[in-house]
Amino acid sequence: MDPAALDPELATRVRAWLAEERVDASYLAFVARHVDADDAGWRWCCNSSCDPCVTRLERVVDRLRAALAERAG
Repeated sequence: MDPAALDPELATRVRAWLAEERVDASYLAFVARHVDADDAGWRWCCNSSCDPCVTRLERVVDRLRAALAERAG
């Protein structure tokens, strides 16, 4: 998903979810781009203490996917 296509209400929610995960709000673009991406291509943790860890980002991506599905439902 193009980050610019994310409506303001959902963008606000994504920023809040990022904050809950202690991830900088600048990762909103990452979350938006990965909401439609194939999980196998990016969901892996290298266990090298990356900051932010992909596991924190994937939780936000999953929450956005759920919110989008709920709206479409």
